[in-house]
Amino acid sequence: MPLQDQSFVRRELDFPGALRQGASGAAVKRVQEWLGYHDSGTPIDGKFGPGTERALQGFAARKRIAYAGEVGPALWSALTEPLARVVGAAANAPANKPYPQLVRWFAEQHLLAHPVELGGANRGPWVRFYMKGSEGESMLWCAGFVSTVLRQAAEHAVRAMPIAGSFGCDELAAQAKANGRFLAARALAGAPGFAALGACGVFLVRKSASDWIHTGFAFDGNADSFLSIEGNTDHKGSANEFEVAQRARKTAACDFIRLG
Repeated sequence: MPLQDQSFVRRELDFPGALRQGASGAAVKRVQEWLGYHDSGTPIDGKFGPGTERALQGFAARKRIAYAGEVGPALWSALTEPLARVVGAAANAPANKPYPQLVRWFAEQHLLAHPVELGGANRGPWVRFYMKGSEGESMLWCAGFVSTVLRQAAEHAVRAMPIAGSFGCDELAAQAKANGRFLAARALAGAPGFAALGACGVFLVRKSASDWIHTGFAFDGNADSFLSIEGNTDHKGSANEFEVAQRARKTAACDFIRLG
């Protein structure tokens, strides 16, 4: 089943029915999360009270959407539009591009939407999207981000993913080794160097020879450094933070997965 039709995606995007003051539950929580994303923050407690009402009034006014005390389809669509745009990115994806280039293009669409955690550590609609409906402090989502982008590119190219994907960095490494796609950093030190990875690959931050603690996409690199797009990070490049970001990383500190 295509990613956009998966139940965990539809739960985030499908209109849940009209919501007004006094309502409570998961749908109200989603409204509050998206208000926070759009800089109209209110407590994310699943209770539609005066604070949520005030935040919705401001958001609706900025979007020029009529609001009379009820979240209807138009307001819901405006709130969730960033995720809907990323989910439907294939409609604007370039045709006839090699798979690694497609992967980078899809990763860039996520970066443009600036996915962030909302409502606590490793929580919110973006985390649930990358982690197939799951969230919570233990849901480190960098590998989920990588796997989601790999899937989007593969669906657009009508081909199999080069690795199956996983929520864990160690499992991504194991899959790459089993498929002959794993490249240790030392393999990029000589000719052809970083070019062996192609237009875009996956990096794995190495803790030890058999343990990796963070992952994302790698491109435009050399023996010293490369650029990345990665999730569950921040401007410092931390391995368990709150956003999708572009970084520069040290090549020698990582191992890699070849996608082409």
